[in-house]
Amino acid sequence: TRIESDWQADQLTVTFHPTVGQFDGFEPEQTTEMRIQTTQRPKRVTATVGGKSIKLNEVSSLEAFQQGTNCFFYEARPNRNRFATKGSSFEQVEIVANPQLRVKVAACDVTREAVSVAVKGFAFHPTDKTRQLTGALAVPQAQIQPEDREAYTLRPTWQPVAHADYYEIELNGMLYSTIRNTHLLFDNLQAETDYRFRIRAVNREGVSDWSEFSARTKNNPLEFAIRNLKGEVTAPSQEGFEVFRLFDWAESGDTWHTEYGKVAVPFDLTVDLRSVNTLDKFHYLGRLDGGNGLLLKGTVSYSLDKEHWSEPVPFEWQRNSDVKVFEFADKPTARYIRLSVSEAVGKYGSGRELYVFKVPGTESFLPGDINSDGKIDQNDWTSYTNYTGLRQGDADFEGYVSVGDLNRNGLIDAYDISVVGTQLEDGTDPTREVAPVAGEVKIAYDKTAYQAGETVTLTVKGSELKSVNALSCSIAYDERQLEYVGIEPQQMQQLENLTNDRLHTNGTKSLYPTFVNVGEKPSVEGNVDLFVVRFKAKQRISKLPEVRDFILVDKNLNVNKIY
Repeated sequence: TRIESDWQADQLTVTFHPTVGQFDGFEPEQTTEMRIQTTQRPKRVTATVGGKSIKLNEVSSLEAFQQGTNCFFYEARPNRNRFATKGSSFEQVEIVANPQLRVKVAACDVTREAVSVAVKGFAFHPTDKTRQLTGALAVPQAQIQPEDREAYTLRPTWQPVAHADYYEIELNGMLYSTIRNTHLLFDNLQAETDYRFRIRAVNREGVSDWSEFSARTKNNPLEFAIRNLKGEVTAPSQEGFEVFRLFDWAESGDTWHTEYGKVAVPFDLTVDLRSVNTLDKFHYLGRLDGGNGLLLKGTVSYSLDKEHWSEPVPFEWQRNSDVKVFEFADKPTARYIRLSVSEAVGKYGSGRELYVFKVPGTESFLPGDINSDGKIDQNDWTSYTNYTGLRQGDADFEGYVSVGDLNRNGLIDAYDISVVGTQLEDGTDPTREVAPVAGEVKIAYDKTAYQAGETVTLTVKGSELKSVNALSCSIAYDERQLEYVGIEPQQMQQLENLTNDRLHTNGTKSLYPTFVNVGEKPSVEGNVDLFVVRFKAKQRISKLPEVRDFILVDKNLNVNKIY
């Protein structure tokens, strides 16, 4: 049904027009009932149905209205307490709503006939409960004190104005109204920007004149600090003072501290920026009292892949509460920073915060963002799984895919894919400290030679594995001699099987057993069977394919190269 309303002077007309088309769930003849909100009893109600006038009788109670037809009832105090338990004390409580005019018209065919209700003496003037006071209003004088200015917020304050119910502030064409306090916080502003405001007081009789004031937001000292950093330390942390607290942007909150009662120095603190940046400097905020754990001496190096590190540069800081600053002289491009600490107060390690700054105006590159859309998501994962095992020299490798070769070994392997996998499904748990990946892998064929038609079985077992979150290897084979049958994961926890049997551009064939965890999933630990690979011999074979490029990867992207 299409509804039209017309409000002129003291009359309201509401018309219900039938629409053309199929009506489902309607009866051809049904009672039309409506409710109209009005703040006074109407003088007269005239309903028409299908162009014919209908006489409506006023009734004096809701019960009479419910039993009658072609009638109306002005309900001055509608009580919404209709579901209280009979006889309970709550049954006596009134939940009073705004006055309503109830109108009921006899049954008619609403699919054909328009129904129109005209209300004479209609008034809708609800009491404005926000305006109660009267009296002359002075112009409020607002200001923004230095302590109320930040990089992205401004907080104006003013003295109360006599007779004011509330205040209104205008900023950039937006009116902020019904402000009952004598202050208001404006957030989500731009740093180092001028803002002009207007303020006035409001009461029942009207508004005061506007007064103007202005302020400028501060600069943001952390504007170019890189967020969402992740750290790992070779010395164990005290429970409740884990290393992630060094990167949580909570200077006055929790801190990082190595395990109490144990000598930590020397140790390495490795910072994963989780993006590739042009490095400017970093700030280390130690303990305010200069106490245990304050870093004093060591070296700083950086890396793109956590394997190849720059020449270490020494640092030496005083034992005080000052912010310690390290400047990168040559402004290198890197993802990882390593502090190799040789001296610290009490031979512990601690800190309130560590901020790493990129060169102002430079862009951050997300490793693993293979499709260059500025985020790590399922699309990147799909691309990596499609290109697992692609090598430098393959037709598709250069350009689009080579950007995804993050460890620069000329092969899309478990390390590259792990960069994406560790960020999907809410990522790995930053509060959990993970031991570096370790262990050995044993590889054995079930026979030393095979006849044509026989099944060639290769079994791969892990020995004393620790923190294995991903693994991959390559098996180059001659497809004139062998036909790949399949791979069977064994005790691989929840690592996803991304194995790819790939034909390279140069005509060689290689199998790439690849298993990678997505998000925070259990690692493979201990002495376990990893997987079994099966081929079918096409001819007699005595020289068996070698397994190469075998790597183990942990959640922090540390790599253990096996073969």
